[in-house]
Amino acid sequence: MTFLLALATASFAQRTPSVQPGRLDNATGARDIRQAQTPAPRISERQAVELARQKFTGNILRISLIGQGNALRYQIRMENEGKISTVFVNANTGAVSGP
Repeated sequence: MTFLLALATASFAQRTPSVQPGRLDNATGARDIRQAQTPAPRISERQAVELARQKFTGNILRISLIGQGNALRYQIRMENEGKISTVFVNANTGAVSGP
């Protein structure tokens, strides 16, 4: 029984094509997307904060870069007179949206 299991495992390993990271595998047409690079944002964190402050008043609590590709944006948490709000700044265009 153990011999059959070892034989089946070896046979499966021989038929399973390996995929190099970031390369197209000709046998399966699969691409390892874990290696895909997200382009750097055109708007810096500092510029995103300046753009947000032009439209909304308050103290910056936190800023983080979220999303990927064309949907990459900064999420900025702001506090004004005890009220916390979230402002989004598109990292590619600088468009500001919020509450």
